[in-house]
Amino acid sequence: MAKKGRDVSKQNGGHRSSGLVISLLGVIFLGFMATQWHDRQRVTKVNVVGATGLSRIAVQRSVDTLKSKYLKAFTLADVRACVESTPYVRNASVYFTGIREVTVEVEERLPVAHVVRADGSLRYVDAFGVVLPNAVERTAHNVPVLQSTDGVELSAQDVQHIVEVLVAGSRTLHPMLYQAISEVRLDRRSQAVTIVTDDTTWRLGVMNAARASLAFADMNVFWRETSQRLDMTTVSQVDLRWHNQVVLRYHAVAPLAERAA
Repeated sequence: MAKKGRDVSKQNGGHRSSGLVISLLGVIFLGFMATQWHDRQRVTKVNVVGATGLSRIAVQRSVDTLKSKYLKAFTLADVRACVESTPYVRNASVYFTGIREVTVEVEERLPVAHVVRADGSLRYVDAFGVVLPNAVERTAHNVPVLQSTDGVELSAQDVQHIVEVLVAGSRTLHPMLYQAISEVRLDRRSQAVTIVTDDTTWRLGVMNAARASLAFADMNVFWRETSQRLDMTTVSQVDLRWHNQVVLRYHAVAPLAERAA
């Protein structure tokens, strides 16, 4: 009797194994059919999210070719690589938002400054010091101008150095102070940085991002506690080269005879 019981158990086990295999084959077959059906669908709509006038036209041109294509004719990774080859695109995400709909989400390289080129033209620079080409669409960004004190075109290394100081300012300075910055000048020989604002100039000296953050923190304190009591139009220079110290230099006062004339 014990032997017969074991035989019955083996038979039941065999039936269960056969049923499991059949189920797995069924799942694989359905998956294969679903994939075949999906690959035969055509793209009917492409959504572009996050693109402004800086990259909109270029991105749209690169993804318009997807319309009416079979899904099996491209990969999302290839589309992402194509979109990220656009100069004003830093990162892109590409994904399906429907059976026949593709969405392209763009993170742009936003300009933080202009840089003066050798021919006198201005080009945008992003927060990583990358000099960008002219945008296809007309755009308006209120950003400072980067240039050398001697008028020579800044090297890529110089641009990156100044941008690091400028980004430290955007993170540290009060927004009203940061928005007042119109130019950032670099003495290529000494590597000293000077900031030009609407009213005066700030002398920073040789700076990196960490030291610039400290200097800008001092400027915040000065502006909040002292400058409101001063006529800043009489100040020619704000010297921020020393930590916890802000030194002011005033415009020279003309002699009385000269002023009377």
